[in-house]
Amino acid sequence: MKKYFLILLLALSACTHFEPQIATQSVYYQDAEVSLSQLMVYSRPEKPHYGPLSALFYPFHVTQTMYKGSNWGQRVAKGIWQNWTSLQVFPSMVYDENLIYRGLDEALFTARSRGYDLLVVGFVPYLYLGHTMDDSAVSVQVKIYETKRGQLVCSFEQSGRIEKKMDDDFIFVKRQHRMPDSAFYKIIQAIAADMAVPLTSWARYEKTNQGMVAALMPNMVEMQPPPQSQPMQKNSIPQQKQSAATKPMISDTAQVPAKAPQKQTKSRSINLAVQFDVDSSQIKPESYQLLNELGKALISDRLKDKRVIIGGHTDSDASSEYNQKLSKERAEAVKKYLTDNFPISAQRIGTTGFGESKPLVPNTTKYNKLLNRRVQVSIAP
Repeated sequence: MKKYFLILLLALSACTHFEPQIATQSVYYQDAEVSLSQLMVYSRPEKPHYGPLSALFYPFHVTQTMYKGSNWGQRVAKGIWQNWTSLQVFPSMVYDENLIYRGLDEALFTARSRGYDLLVVGFVPYLYLGHTMDDSAVSVQVKIYETKRGQLVCSFEQSGRIEKKMDDDFIFVKRQHRMPDSAFYKIIQAIAADMAVPLTSWARYEKTNQGMVAALMPNMVEMQPPPQSQPMQKNSIPQQKQSAATKPMISDTAQVPAKAPQKQTKSRSINLAVQFDVDSSQIKPESYQLLNELGKALISDRLKDKRVIIGGHTDSDASSEYNQKLSKERAEAVKKYLTDNFPISAQRIGTTGFGESKPLVPNTTKYNKLLNRRVQVSIAP
């Protein structure tokens, strides 16, 4: 019996949440996990889309009656938007917390007039937050519409729960169930990550050479909205009633035609999950296909005259100096692969290393660190 008890203590000692004690009872902390319902996919496109898409997020609408429901709807929408942005579900996603959902027609008009391809709206049928004292549960419905015709593209629904459990007393060892600081945020992140799976299988702009070309090509972006026109006063002269011979000076109270929004060319980039050996710049064979697609994109008619920058990124493991050096070496390895296997001049490709300085998501989990270990490709200005 003592033998098995010692083995148990040694196993628990290897865990960062175990606090062995000699004079008192040892405590093992177990963090509460999110329990998700099955993801209900009511609508999803059958064929993948290879071009880059832009999406406008509305604050979600909390359908149950609760105190400051609109504020919680904003938090749900922002949490999902942040998760999808870190995963780069769509290359361009904007969340506008100042918008108010008053119906689908008005929301589609707003997204369409702002030049977005997609509209993302959502509803929260159930929300209960027990914080650290009780269970917490959230149900979320997300609907994505294309703005040109107003058709429903995707429709998802899922619920998540974190259950408050009683502590377990094993005489020598006590297991204490520990609730997260923000159960709400943890549930929303889990739901968003689950919903992102079918979306990334549809929006595959970064997985093929056609998608890479479309994602890397510069586009015209709106820099500022047109100023709102001031209402005309009684003593001002309507423009349509002015004669050709008489052009009165515009007074301070006259209506000034709105100027068109200023536009400028914005360079774009893509993040590729190129896999390397641990603590090495040696590219793993499973990433060859991805780099082959990148090579095809760079020699395509639309990109063959463009100069590109390859930047390496790492997670936060090891020192910042080591990560900086390793990220630069990995960018150089990708450059060498491309120049060795495709008719691409070395002068066309610049390299840089960012180390751990620009993470997509916090380096708090193995999955997040995997997202941060990447290669970023962009068109040189």
